[in-house]
Amino acid sequence: MIEFDPAKYDFTTEEMLKAASDGKLLTCEIEFNRSCNYMCPYCYAAGTHDHAALTDEMAQSAIRQVAALGARKIVVLGGEPLLCRNLKKYIELMNSLGMGAEIFTNASLIDEEWARFFYEQGSRVVVKLNSLDPAVQDKLTGVKNSLEKVLRAIDLLQKTGMDERRLVASSVICSENEKEIVSLWKYLRAHHIKPYLEIMTPQGRLLEHRQLEVHPHRIKEIFDEIAEYDRSQGHDWDPQPPLVGAKCLRHQFSCVVGANGDVTPCVGLTVKIGNVYEQKLADILMNSNVLRKLKDFRNTIKGPCRTCEKADTCYGCRGAAYQLTGDYLASDPLCWKNCDAMLKEKPSLPCGAQQWIPHRPPMTMVKRLLEFGEWSKLETEIAPDNRFVRNGILDPEVIPEIVAQSCAVVTGFEANDHQVKGMLTGMRNVEILSEIRGGDTLIIEVRETSKIENYYTLDFMISRPRDNALCAKGELSICKLS
Repeated sequence: MIEFDPAKYDFTTEEMLKAASDGKLLTCEIEFNRSCNYMCPYCYAAGTHDHAALTDEMAQSAIRQVAALGARKIVVLGGEPLLCRNLKKYIELMNSLGMGAEIFTNASLIDEEWARFFYEQGSRVVVKLNSLDPAVQDKLTGVKNSLEKVLRAIDLLQKTGMDERRLVASSVICSENEKEIVSLWKYLRAHHIKPYLEIMTPQGRLLEHRQLEVHPHRIKEIFDEIAEYDRSQGHDWDPQPPLVGAKCLRHQFSCVVGANGDVTPCVGLTVKIGNVYEQKLADILMNSNVLRKLKDFRNTIKGPCRTCEKADTCYGCRGAAYQLTGDYLASDPLCWKNCDAMLKEKPSLPCGAQQWIPHRPPMTMVKRLLEFGEWSKLETEIAPDNRFVRNGILDPEVIPEIVAQSCAVVTGFEANDHQVKGMLTGMRNVEILSEIRGGDTLIIEVRETSKIENYYTLDFMISRPRDNALCAKGELSICKLS
């Protein structure tokens, strides 16, 4: 039997920030499968890659790569992890490499055998419990008798010897349970179960059930009431979203490996930074501009989150910022300090590009910024009367100008600066692969590969959605002018 080691599962703020500075992981979240037997109306994972699963070879490789990066635990997500036929083998592999396993499960499949296995493997188990009202619990899981199932699982796990260090109940604050959520928290404390309570992120299936959302000011009331109760029980913490009684700095020390191999900063910040079928995890993390900017959050976060008195150890929910604004560096719109102003605003992306370009028509060559991420994506349409179109074909020498303007848009959007100016300083390995004609709609994708002071190097690709043709690709160098 493997003894439970708390040091593998919980980290101090100092340990998180040191991991960031050292380029190491403390944990990694892995989805071995996306299949699930529940239909939770707020599920972040619903609707994308629903039947995806890592191959056995890749699953084991991912576990070993995470261990090599210094992680102390792997958080097993889904889907429903217990539907993964090799889950026991993967947990045993984690332990053999010195890591713990933290399993997020709806608990419907936990029987005596599973409970004993988790206990003997020194694992932490996080079960889904949103309400003690059977009707509400069923509504929030999409299946009948779900409260009976989770309470039975809790009983089985506790009978093995699991206490509040190892047995956790995960809940969300929503309109269906907001009136009882404080009572649920007290119930969990009284029954030696660690509560894990969070704000929902507007993505996945929640987009079809927006009536479940609770206003941030009401959420603040809930946080404050729970904090007051906890202080009376010897648990002292300062309320801040998105987690009750905890801080979320996971991008400093963690990432997600999805069931299709995609790597993202977290389950809410769904910007793909790589894929483990294509690159080693260490290379993905080392070369990610998104993670680099998140780790430098004191200098990169925009708006009120940047100047908040909690800014040294809080940068809001990056998932909420990204899902609601399209900008993962924006202030958190669901924080009660920001919501009155930010929730009135429409999502920032997609947005018109003209506001970020120093040029004016007819020299403006980029129309819209679609996505901001590892590869930022922009759109333009080459008008038939464009001054660079001759005999119906766009002069390929204008390609660098299109890319340079795209970079100006991305840089201006990121810095929230409408006065960004720069100049093209070089080109390498530029290939023109297909003629671009007047009337073509184009997608421009750009990715920063290096930065030294005001000098940037970036890769670009230009494609035509009409026939999925890759029209041009290459590398440019840009100098940002002060």
